[in-house]
Amino acid sequence: MVRIHPDRLALPPLAVVSALTLSLLTSACSPALNWREVHPAQADGLTAQFPCKPDVHERVVPWPGLPAGATMHMLSCQTEAGTWALSYLTLPDVTLLAPALHEFTMSMRRNLGSAAQLAGGGRPVSEQDLGPIVVPGMTATPQARAWHFQSQRPDGLGRPMDMDIRTWHFSHGMTVFQASVWRPLDVAKAQTSEDVAQAFFNGLQFPR
Repeated sequence: MVRIHPDRLALPPLAVVSALTLSLLTSACSPALNWREVHPAQADGLTAQFPCKPDVHERVVPWPGLPAGATMHMLSCQTEAGTWALSYLTLPDVTLLAPALHEFTMSMRRNLGSAAQLAGGGRPVSEQDLGPIVVPGMTATPQARAWHFQSQRPDGLGRPMDMDIRTWHFSHGMTVFQASVWRPLDVAKAQTSEDVAQAFFNGLQFPR
């Protein structure tokens, strides 16, 4: 488990998390889907279903309203079908919950925009608000929503690669979560039956 003091980070909130996710996308090999139940630490009892064994990371990142930063937890792994990630942090003040869910969305926009510029393909980031979501046992809030992004990033040779990103933002108590699936666009379009991204989201639940 690696800890980085916030003074050593020059990146905006969640940029470290997105960088870890993007780096997984350049891996040379990917295992096949092998679903397993995962119980992330310090996640308010959340149960998740991952199609591969996730790596666990922990970083202290800058965060709006928290001068000392926040401890961000991240689980992520890669298969041939995409990269699967869960990020979450616990807040000290209830007034920070709604802004934190909004910050997840804003940071995704910023980081995808930066990756698109790096790719140099000229295609702008597109996004779609897919509306409210329900994770069994979650705290009900209007900010719990699903998002669909399409963007570009450099592939292993620096060429623009079209990407499809789906993400859910939700909370439980004082903890806010971002679950996301990152897939090359051609992989996402090739799926004709079960949507493995939706299977990942449907596997999220809290004890009730």
